Amino acid sequence: MLPKRRLIIAGATLGGLLVFNGAAAFWAGMKAEDTLEEQHKMLASLPLFKVKSHSYDRGWFSSTETTELEFNRRLSGPYENMLPDNFKPLLNSTIKFTNHIKHGPFPGLSSLDFRPARALVTTEFAMSDATRKTLKTFFGDKDPITVTNRLGFGGGGELHVDVPSFDYEEALSGVKMKWKGFDLKLDYASGYKEYKTEANSPGFLLEASSKGSVAFDGVRYVSDIRPGATGIKLGTSELTVGNVQLNWKDSVPYSIKLNELVYLMTRMRVGEFINPSGEFKPSAVSLKNFRYQIVSSEQDEFINTRGKLDFAEFNYNDQHYGPLRLDVSANHLHGPTLLKLDQAISQIPFEGVDPAVLRKQYIDTIKHTGIPLLTNNPKLVINDFYLKMPSGETTLQGSLGLNGLQEADLNNSTAFLKRFEVEAKLSLPRKTLENLVVAQARTLFMVDQSAEVQPNMSEVEDLARSLLDSQLTQWKDEKFINEDKGQISTQLNYKGGNLSINNKKVGLPWEEQEDPAPTASAPAAKAASAAK
Repeated sequence: MLPKRRLIIAGATLGGLLVFNGAAAFWAGMKAEDTLEEQHKMLASLPLFKVKSHSYDRGWFSSTETTELEFNRRLSGPYENMLPDNFKPLLNSTIKFTNHIKHGPFPGLSSLDFRPARALVTTEFAMSDATRKTLKTFFGDKDPITVTNRLGFGGGGELHVDVPSFDYEEALSGVKMKWKGFDLKLDYASGYKEYKTEANSPGFLLEASSKGSVAFDGVRYVSDIRPGATGIKLGTSELTVGNVQLNWKDSVPYSIKLNELVYLMTRMRVGEFINPSGEFKPSAVSLKNFRYQIVSSEQDEFINTRGKLDFAEFNYNDQHYGPLRLDVSANHLHGPTLLKLDQAISQIPFEGVDPAVLRKQYIDTIKHTGIPLLTNNPKLVINDFYLKMPSGETTLQGSLGLNGLQEADLNNSTAFLKRFEVEAKLSLPRKTLENLVVAQARTLFMVDQSAEVQPNMSEVEDLARSLLDSQLTQWKDEKFINEDKGQISTQLNYKGGNLSINNKKVGLPWEEQEDPAPTASAPAAKAASAAK
């Protein structure tokens, strides 16, 4: 009887474990669907892609999620001429991938992975024969991309993305591509409110014998982000780039939607204010040891952010710059207002909207939502700026703040200006200032190239230099600036409506208006007394 009893107990235990595993797998499947739905919403919000289709089929022990994306050609358009012909068809194709989801509590058991989790997600990319053939040209038999996502019981997880390296060469066209791979690790908490990121791209080289070359190496990005009490994301992020080299042999017109690229990288919309257009002339550019770092912290309901940017060397043809150091802080920013402003701006559609209309929408939103940012004593500080240039060195330290601003002051320009507090100490080469003035003069006097009468640019430049020399001489005589061995320096202080430059008081328009009326003259006073 004893062996039979043991057998019954063992059977009951095994059955209980199977029931528990089934129930846990079903529960984990529901929770995994919630997590993956959040991920899909984040993916759909990226301007780089457009979602063509999406479906989710949940089972008991496993599920499948299928998504089809297409590239947003509005973003890739300006850069497509630089790509090899074999690479361009990829931009017209769709990206279809299927997530194969194994539910917990031990989703990796079949591969001898005993780590507990809600689910283990592996991604399979479906491609057309043409796309697969194109990618096979670059990657050979290797998978172009591998994505695994382990969903933890707490709602967070670990995402790992790997793109293998490849070497590619077209003997006839002279095109060479060398890609050293890409690796991304993302450790995220429930709701993606906290996450740690580490991404590495060892290097890339693209050579086109008739057009030029592009190369970079040593790209690394790390971040550690968490939400503050106000809802603003706090933490650190840092990007480092070892070297960048650009060489192009032909003039290349460009029109870059930097606002959309900034949003893609930072989820901050900056409107149409920074979209450059023009022409890259045949040039050689290199950048060495580039780094930027942003640190955000919170004190009560106010946000303090500090950013540092530096590089060792920047070369443009025969012009050499560097090193560069830039250290800037934005302090005492009202956190709740920043959050409201971000939410309001993120709801403004920008794709396909006329730039003038979009600019007005941004300005109106800032006016309506952003006033508390100004009325809570914000301050911008340039802790350090240093740049070595061919003509000398430029340094700048200073701060710009608002102190005691009231909303009513916004309706009075004089009252508004008196709330500012500014300090600055500047030193720069005279030659640099001269180059800036000459460049501006050329722009002002430039006319239509088809016009019969063209200005003599040499005379325009000589005139600009002469006017600048006269102005600098006047400022030196009045002690507003100092000049020593071709280096110009000055300092500025403004507080309470009073301005001084180089420790010399400067009169402002409202000070003349506020001067008291002159008193009556002595003879007039005596006459008035006699009349009494």
